[in-house]
Amino acid sequence: LEPKVHVNEYAKPGDPLPVVRPALIDPEKGRVMPADAGLAPNPYFNYGEDLDIHWSKDSRRFFYVYNQRGHQALKVIAVDATTGASRVVVDERSQTFIDYSGKQFLEYLDDTSELVWMSERSGWNHLYLVDSRTGSVKNAITQGEWVVRRVLDVDPKARRVLFLAGGIVSGQDPYYLHLVKVNFDGTGLKVLTEGDGTHTVTLSKDRSLFV
Repeated sequence: LEPKVHVNEYAKPGDPLPVVRPALIDPEKGRVMPADAGLAPNPYFNYGEDLDIHWSKDSRRFFYVYNQRGHQALKVIAVDATTGASRVVVDERSQTFIDYSGKQFLEYLDDTSELVWMSERSGWNHLYLVDSRTGSVKNAITQGEWVVRRVLDVDPKARRVLFLAGGIVSGQDPYYLHLVKVNFDGTGLKVLTEGDGTHTVTLSKDRSLFV
């Protein structure tokens, strides 16, 4: 048998990647309005598989998350559904690395035009309440020398978050996980588990009980 040469193109660090960008289409006017690429240069996502679009309740705008290649910038960008104009709502930056896979959480609160956003901007992984219209941080939902490990439930009516935290119980191994609840304004923080160990939690359907 004669040998055959097979060539496969494989992008290296720094090589341009084909990407899919969001665009608004007005079928009546035949107009296409691409989102502002200048706000999201060199994105990490490609072919659109990671481009998660979220429409506001009134359909006046949509949001998407931009993850910059290199993982030192992570943004939530809003696009006006009438004009196609883009604006940055959350602009997360790091000189080192943003853990987009293990420490990223975003919950849209459409009724109140807010976001619950996870960030290590203080040096500790915590949750923040953000005004989705202005992009301003209304307040830190959690803070302190401990970390939010995983959000289990966000209740927009009760304005309460249930999450697992590490290092929040003094004297215990900081890797142990505990169930904690807190209000959106940062008040009412309460650790709901006590045992000296890590905890795996299952919530009831109405979130009033846990095992």
